[in-house]
Amino acid sequence: MILENRYVLHIPLVKLQDDELIPIDIDEILGDLKGRLNHEGLDSFYITKVESHYEKWGYDEILITVFTSGDLPERIFRKWFIDNNDILGQKELAYEIANELIIEKIVSE
Repeated sequence: MILENRYVLHIPLVKLQDDELIPIDIDEILGDLKGRLNHEGLDSFYITKVESHYEKWGYDEILITVFTSGDLPERIFRKWFIDNNDILGQKELAYEIANELIIEKIVSE
């Protein structure tokens, strides 16, 4: 078996509020994302906590790495992120496909 697509889903553990980084209570919504991935048959993935840097900020984030033959991780992640952005409080979402980093602005409805 060859799973040719590698996805890395970037989940920040902080949000920027009033020029200050505020921790996000991620446990419940992270469980929801894992459940959505499992429900779609993506039951083998890796979760890593990393220190990220952007502009003047250093912060913790979780990376979920999924290998698959389809595009399910991208679709699931984008929907989950937008559904939970009231908690995440981000202006953009980010994920990797193969060797590319995709950063998408989140459009408020």
